[in-house]
Parts: sequence; structure tokens; C-alpha cells
Amino acid sequence: MWNWLTWDVVRWIGGGALVLAALSLARIRGQFVPHWPGWLVRSGLGRAFDRVLPGGLTRMVVGWLLLALLVAGGVMTGLLWLLGWPSLPPGAAFTATQLLELLKIALAVVAGLGGVVLLAVNLRKQRVAEQEHELAVERGEREKTQAFNERFGAAAEQLAHASSAVRLAGVYAMAGPADDWSAKNQVCVDVLCGYLRLSTEPDAPGEAEVRAAILQVIREHTASRASGWTHLDFDFSGVTFENADFSGLTFEGSLVLDRADFTGALCSFEDTAFSGTLSCHGTDFLAERTTFANATFEHARAEFVGARFAGVADFSRIDLSSIAIDFYRVDFSEAKVDFSRATVRGGTLRFVRCDFVSAELDLSRANGMLYDDEVATGRITMQRCRFEESTVDLRDGSRSPLLFWIVRSRFDRVEFPGDRSGDAWLNLRDCELVGGTEIPEGWLRVRHASSR
Repeated sequence: MWNWLTWDVVRWIGGGALVLAALSLARIRGQFVPHWPGWLVRSGLGRAFDRVLPGGLTRMVVGWLLLALLVAGGVMTGLLWLLGWPSLPPGAAFTATQLLELLKIALAVVAGLGGVVLLAVNLRKQRVAEQEHELAVERGEREKTQAFNERFGAAAEQLAHASSAVRLAGVYAMAGPADDWSAKNQVCVDVLCGYLRLSTEPDAPGEAEVRAAILQVIREHTASRASGWTHLDFDFSGVTFENADFSGLTFEGSLVLDRADFTGALCSFEDTAFSGTLSCHGTDFLAERTTFANATFEHARAEFVGARFAGVADFSRIDLSSIAIDFYRVDFSEAKVDFSRATVRGGTLRFVRCDFVSAELDLSRANGMLYDDEVATGRITMQRCRFEESTVDLRDGSRSPLLFWIVRSRFDRVEFPGDRSGDAWLNLRDCELVGGTEIPEGWLRVRHASSR
């Protein structure tokens, strides 16, 4: 039999079978070969294969069997090639022992193919289980989202109710989803802040209690980084606060107080930690005392633009360690502004085009030193500011030559109390000193100023 069946014929037949098996496997997998080649379509083999194995478990098992045959065929072909394509003896040349060994090999191959089938079935079960789990998770998420939406809608309806008692209940009902629904807690907080912004009758019966409840809920959830809402944004634009208390809170997102009015005896941000953005554009701080004492600004930016301070503005012992605190076109007239013992580790405490008329500005003991006495890179600058009949206290501050910069500002009848001697540390550029204003020469490191 083997006298006429040469290895060339075996190689052509085996190679064609391997190519067909590879195409069939690729077709089963649906990758690389999304459609049969034209010659297989014309011959009808491709359509016949799709009819026999339309899909599902059967196609998967056949695919794994074909893969096993491809691997086995490839290994056998490689071995024969390495052995130089040796000739096979005729069947009569095999002994009984050799035939038994060949039978064992054949049975092992059949067992291996059975193992492949079992592996394919188990893999299919695993995939089905994973898909069912994914579907269950998606279904659970949809149900959870639907439940949250229902709670959110009910709370929103309560906040819009005519009865103040129902609105008060709506405040706490809205806080619930904000605690439990991490994907939409910002939306819930926006609704609470929006209620404060849109409230048209703050003096209506029960309205004060509703507004106080909203502020109390926000306070409870921003008391520390573990409270849950500190990373969120709060927009209080245009809101009027009386005796506002934001002391000791933490704001890692943005706190917007644009066009807000602070009235009453006290407005407190004492010991508050900012690490996001504080925006005070057009804000009126008209309380008898406004305090940011001991507030920390770490990786934060604070902007007071077009704001107005009355009474006492206490920024004593603030700690700035990055970016900037900007006061632009801020009116400090007739106010007592206290920045004593302020620490500017990094960034800039900047006053630009601010008015100090009949005011007191206290920068005494302000410093740019770190706790280990290492010089920081912070600055305190005043640019194009106007001082009239005011007092500027720079006593006992840091003598770092790069900390204080006063540029293009006007001083009219301004007093600088303190020791007239000491090392030069104050940088004064293009300033105008009028009305008898004098800055001690011993303070000046750079002086470009006109006096008259």
C-alpha cells in the first residue's frame, strides 16, 4: 500500500486538511473569517457547514476539537519534518506488541479528544454563568437607579410643596439619596443649594426653618473629610446669609459665594479648610464681624473680586500653602482688616486695585517661614492699591527680602507704626507717598517711590 502513496501526496492532503480545519475554526469563532472564502461558497461546503453547525454548544465543541486536531497535526508534521519524512513500513511488518502499543496510542488520542469536549462544555457553562451574573448585576443596578430616582423625585416634590412642614421633611429626604447615591450625590446637593438661591419669600412662615435645616445638613456633611460631601461643589450665588456659620468645615471642591450677602453680627469661616476653589465675586460681607481666622488654603485658590467688607474682617493666622488668595477691586473702606500672623508658605497673598479708606490693615507678624525655619516661596503683594487716612501695620513680620512687595500704589496720610530701624526687607516700586506719609528708610530693600 505504501509503495505508491508517497509522502508528497500525504503532505498535500494533510496540508489541505489543516487549512480547511483552520478556516472552519476561524469561522466558528467568528473572528478573522466572518464569511467563507468564495471557492468554499461556490462548492457549497461553506453553506453546508453553517447548516450543520448553526451555533451554540455544538459549534463550540467542534471548534475546540478542530483546534486540538490543528495542534496535533502541527506537532506531528513538525516531528516528521525533523526526522526527514521517513518511510512507513507496511502493515504486515508490525508485531502484535507494536499493534497493541498503537492501539493504546489511539485510545489515548480518543480520551484526549473526549477531554477537549469536556473542557469545551465546562468553558461554555462558565461563560453562561458569567453572562448571567453580568445580567444580574446590570439588572440590580437598574433597579437601584430606579429606586434612587423615585426617592429623588419624591424629595423634590416635597421641597416644592406649599407647606413649610413638608418642605422641611423634603430637606432630609433629599439628603438621603445624596448619602447613598454616589453617582448622583452632586445633583442632590445642587437641588438643596438651588432651593436657597431660588427662595423668593425668605420671610414666609416656616421658611427660615427650612433654610436653616439645609445649612445644618450641609454643615453636618462637610464637618470633616470623612463626612461624605467635602469633595462636592456648593453654589450659593446670590444667597443672603444672616449670622452664617461655616466654621470648622472642609471644602475640597468649589465653594461659590458670588453676589451673596452676609449680614448679622457674625459671619464665620474660622478654622475652615479649603483645598478647591473659593469664589467671592461681588460678595458683600456686611456682618459686624467676618472671620476667616485660622483658615487653611492648601492647593486652593480664593478669589475676592469686587467684594466689600464692613466692620471687622479677620484673616488672622490663615495658612496659605499653594496657588493664591486674590483680592481684586475689593473695598475695605472703614474696615478693620486683620492679617496678623498670616503664614504664606507658597503661592501669593495678593491685593490688586483695592481701596483702604479710613481703614486699618494689620499685617503684623506675617511671615513666609515654614515651621522648620526653612524659607518658603510665598509672597504678599499690593499692586495699584489706594490707601487714604489709614494705618498699615507691618511690625514684627518676616524679614525675608522676597515676602513683601508694594507696587504702583498710592499712600495718602497713611501711618506705618513700628520700629524705624532694622534690616531692609520691604520692596517698594513706583509708589506715591503723599500727605506726609513716610515709610522708614531702614525697612526699604528696593525703593522707587515719589514723596510730596
